[in-house]
Amino acid sequence: MVNVKRKLAVLFDLEDTLVRTQWQDRQHVLDFRRETKRKLIELGIPPSILEKVERATIMRNIASEYVAENFSEAKSQEFRQEMETFLRQYEMDSAKNAKLFPDTLSTLETIKRLDIKIGLVTNTSREAVDTVFRHHGLKKYFDVVVTRENADKLKPDPQGVLLAAEKLGAKSFFMVGDLIHDALAAKSAKGTSIIVKRNTETKFDFHADYFVQSLSEVPEIIKTTMEKGRILNVQSGKG
Repeated sequence: MVNVKRKLAVLFDLEDTLVRTQWQDRQHVLDFRRETKRKLIELGIPPSILEKVERATIMRNIASEYVAENFSEAKSQEFRQEMETFLRQYEMDSAKNAKLFPDTLSTLETIKRLDIKIGLVTNTSREAVDTVFRHHGLKKYFDVVVTRENADKLKPDPQGVLLAAEKLGAKSFFMVGDLIHDALAAKSAKGTSIIVKRNTETKFDFHADYFVQSLSEVPEIIKTTMEKGRILNVQSGKG
């Protein structure tokens, strides 16, 4: 198992996986989606390419592609600066008001004792991550942190997940999150997804390798999966 450990990593999402945030408020999410679309259109993204796109992260990924293909360097820089200002208000409000889930620290401690590297892959900013880490003493648990500044595209695109795995030297990984974005990013990168579903009444209409009600279930899944040799190699799909 030692050799497997050296090649294995556990990647975590941050918001509403390790800490509870206002993003669990449905109305807050809907308001953010509406304002994101409005801001992108204001900055020159054609409304037609955002039509019928529901999720803000997908809007931003589409917008990034459009900007790269159609904006001058000066206009691209202006776009990024304006979006940074727009996003910072939401991200920092979330970070400052985040509450640690009761199962977070014990789960991270257990995984550390398994001698497995831990990474964070989040669609929020490094400043927001640092704020959460500082308030809740989380920094010491993570070997690698990948934020939206480190990847051109956000989850569900696998870019950030693959970057974290590469930095950790991992040939295989678990991605622990709370949304379809996390499951899709893990699948695209040939990883194993674990989705935390704390509210048993919530209906998830997407596939994940594992659904759990608590982070405390994660270490046992890792140990069992390792023992049964069911870990996939990153991008290869081979055991």
